[in-house]
Amino acid sequence: MRIAFIAGNYPTASRPGPGTFVRQFVRAMARQGNDCAVVGPVSVFDRRFGPLPPACADEHVDGGPAVVVHRPRYVSFSSRRLGGFHTGRWTHAGFVRSALAAVECLSPRPDLVYGHFLYPAGHAAVLAGRRLGVPSVAGVGEGEFWTVEPFGFARAARDLADATAFLAVSTCIREALEARLNVPARKIEVFPNGVDTARFRPGDRPALRRKRGLPAEAFLVGFAGPFIAQKGYPELVRAVAGLPDVRLVLLGRGTHPAGDPQTAFCGTVPHDDMADYLGACDVFVLPTRIEGSCNSVIEAMACGLPVITASGRHMDDIVDDGTALRVDPADAGAIRAAILALRDDPDRRRRMAAAGVAKAKTLELNERARRVTAWLESVAAAGGAES
Repeated sequence: MRIAFIAGNYPTASRPGPGTFVRQFVRAMARQGNDCAVVGPVSVFDRRFGPLPPACADEHVDGGPAVVVHRPRYVSFSSRRLGGFHTGRWTHAGFVRSALAAVECLSPRPDLVYGHFLYPAGHAAVLAGRRLGVPSVAGVGEGEFWTVEPFGFARAARDLADATAFLAVSTCIREALEARLNVPARKIEVFPNGVDTARFRPGDRPALRRKRGLPAEAFLVGFAGPFIAQKGYPELVRAVAGLPDVRLVLLGRGTHPAGDPQTAFCGTVPHDDMADYLGACDVFVLPTRIEGSCNSVIEAMACGLPVITASGRHMDDIVDDGTALRVDPADAGAIRAAILALRDDPDRRRRMAAAGVAKAKTLELNERARRVTAWLESVAAAGGAES
């Protein structure tokens, strides 16, 4: 298939972190033999991060054809409420104009347009599909539908009504699409996120600790994500406070006390290095309150880590009782008890680690891309955008 992917957060050299999972997905789709083009509009104000990327460039893909990345420019007005108006609407309008112009110039014409997240890319994909007379798909991974905020759900339901199909990364998102945007169930398919098991796999823990300068004897608790309440970061910090042999490996961005004796590592790392840091840990803890489909949990399981995460249906598609201990994300005491339970039971850790590796194999990135490709082929075979 010829697929045009529209993305508002495709990585650049100056901003390599945001959208890493989008790039992984596109490259996995290319490895299935699809002809993939990415339209990733770039705000002219991104110059504050470094030089803007080239307007068009090929990305090499191991095991597949190159992905052509188009980066048209637009003017962003951020996304914030000013009285009764939301500047995200101006930003959205500029993004859509640049994305549509780029998609219409693609040659040959795509068989299908895929937009990642409801706004701005999903809506842009719907409009592009309508103009080109090809199917459009909105990929939905935002657990709280936060991209809808500037517009409201009534307008979003109208804007996205003509989408041919929706790819939801969890059962909860599928149900929310039906309930909040009135999307017919027949239009929605669920595909939890995937992991590259060639990169994320169990390693030699002592060797990885030496390689990354982590303490050899401590019980290391991994965490990945922004240091915010939604991810359960404050509760995790309270949970380990005072535990003399427990140290945190915090892989993310945010404010954390400098020189905290409970912390073995704190900071962002390139995605290519994530497997080393995860593999060096004993457990992975992410008591996240809301998610689409949590990439970091899947990656941790693939690296052979038992998981402690939140109770709640938002995690049900990717973990089970064999792979994870589920806790109230607001209860630091429950998180602490779960950490101690795993610290003090090596056999249980080994059983959960093995179960996590097996579970991650069912979520393998390239196998997911194969199943998504088969589904998109059926979507394309059904014809152009529905009304």
